[in-house]
Amino acid sequence: MRISSAAVRAGLTVAVVGAALAVPTAAHATSTVSCESGYSTIECGVSGGPVDSVQWTRNGTYIPSWDNQMTITTACTSGQWYTFQATVTVGGVVETPVRSILCWRGAWR
Repeated sequence: MRISSAAVRAGLTVAVVGAALAVPTAAHATSTVSCESGYSTIECGVSGGPVDSVQWTRNGTYIPSWDNQMTITTACTSGQWYTFQATVTVGGVVETPVRSILCWRGAWR
């Protein structure tokens, strides 16, 4: 069966228009920081998919020894609030999820 060149052109036009109208997908999932505290310790982790790099701050202070760690653990003072921010880079896109948590001396929560 032979298809005319007009039919081929029409099919290509529909394909090109359809591709132009397609909704772009995100380059990666949005990164999040989650934390738990227990026994005067805080553990935080980044989730959301593979990353190129991670840099952490605790209460606004950059901690270079935590570079590229997906999970960090630190001692804390019971009853004090701590804020952790991860600067996550994936394919040139930078995200900065933040999480605040109260240090707890009891069992993990």
